[in-house]
Amino acid sequence: MRIEEKAVEILKDHFVCDRCLGRQFAQLLTGYTNEKRGKIIRQFLAFLIDSGEKIEVDLSNFYGIKFRNVKVRSKKPKKCYVCKNFFLQKIDKMVESIVKKSKGIEFSTFLIGSVIPDDILKKEERLWERSGIEFVESIKSEINRVIGKKVKKLTKKKYDEKNPDVTFLVNLKTGKIKIDIRSLYISGKYKKLVRGVPQTKWVCPKCRGSGCKNCKGKGKLYPTSVQEIIEKPFLKMAKSEMSRFHGMGREDIDARCLDYRPFVIELVEPTRRNLEIKKIEMEIDKSKKVKVRNLKLTEKQTVRKIKSEKVDKTYLAIVDFEKPVKKEKLKELKRILEEPVLQKTPLRVLHRRVDRFRKRSVKKIKWKLLKRKRLQLKITAESGLYIKELINGDKDRTKPSVSNLLDNKVKKISLDVIKIHTK
Repeated sequence: MRIEEKAVEILKDHFVCDRCLGRQFAQLLTGYTNEKRGKIIRQFLAFLIDSGEKIEVDLSNFYGIKFRNVKVRSKKPKKCYVCKNFFLQKIDKMVESIVKKSKGIEFSTFLIGSVIPDDILKKEERLWERSGIEFVESIKSEINRVIGKKVKKLTKKKYDEKNPDVTFLVNLKTGKIKIDIRSLYISGKYKKLVRGVPQTKWVCPKCRGSGCKNCKGKGKLYPTSVQEIIEKPFLKMAKSEMSRFHGMGREDIDARCLDYRPFVIELVEPTRRNLEIKKIEMEIDKSKKVKVRNLKLTEKQTVRKIKSEKVDKTYLAIVDFEKPVKKEKLKELKRILEEPVLQKTPLRVLHRRVDRFRKRSVKKIKWKLLKRKRLQLKITAESGLYIKELINGDKDRTKPSVSNLLDNKVKKISLDVIKIHTK
């Protein structure tokens, strides 16, 4: 089908604005806007009509054009059949609204997205059925591109399709604009110097944070967490409402972590992105419970890397037994090194994890008898091995175990992570 034939099919029954006409030929020539393409094609058809050719189109498409040789009675068109005059009457207001909403947000790059009403998409498809899709650009693509150029000019920010700081989603149906601010990711390492502090905020499972008798109205089960201590100065400076904490594994609530554990804290929808990291690090280090180092801005993929990396850890455990420890039995502990430890999911976490077997290796084990009933254990183990259960046996769900090999029931374990063997 020739270009003029395509154009006639497009303009045959309805008025179509220059942009919506030109968009059907968007892949022809460079250096032209779709509006310019549409104007040229419309004028070309007007030339043909004025030269005497009979072309059956909706004559409102030629309103305002002055013919020399023929009389054409064209009424002023009401609305474009496809976009409903969005490009003519609404796009600039939409751009103004975006710029106004962006003023409270700190960003360097942005992206435009759009929600197009179904009736507009269906009308566009009907044009494609008539004229083909050989040279077309979709209305969604043009709206995003044109708004993007206008916003770029007014804000002096960069348009970024891959990793924008902010995405503005324009809804043509409601006229509303949704703002999606990309999270900020900060990587670092932390030490937890005290017991009784969970890694992440532990929301009360009964009230889910709203406050109840179970949590004494606090909405959480513990007064603070590693996450809350680290997030506080970040949320304040970034003007963010919440964070997500991603650690390379985690230590038990009642265990200390005396080596630096890698983590990423994600600040959700920050309205400030230029943060004084060193100042924040100093603020966190005022805490007597948590210390941090190596804080720096990073990207989302670092979270996946931290979560997927499996590293050995060394633990120091002070174990109290019910009976005096027999010295001659201690050599039995070497059996833990001889074959993989077989563990079923610990009873203490069975309510939230699948009950399954796992095999893990103990790389090193050393011991020192501190008192008749007290033993110090230094254990280096493969990632994923439950150390408490390795010691107490977890009612024979872990085999072999220290308790089983010493034939002595464990009363208490004080556990510390003293080395994280990161690569």
